[in-house]
Amino acid sequence: MASEAMAKAVLEHAHRYYDVGRWYVVAECWDLWSVQEELDRAETASRKPFTLEDGAISHFAQIIAIDPTLH
Repeated sequence: MASEAMAKAVLEHAHRYYDVGRWYVVAECWDLWSVQEELDRAETASRKPFTLEDGAISHFAQIIAIDPTLH
């Protein structure tokens, strides 16, 4: 289960890089609970826990890079 600290790191990154790429979508549309829920979902699906905050941030970078609804 992803920690709250990892979810906070994702949101802090999104706010810091708000003007870069589509990080504004994460900053504006996701809250702490939903970020943590997505991280938990990804861990369950992959059967690999996020051990570093960078991994959690990278997961969201992949989401915003791939999801065509975020254009």
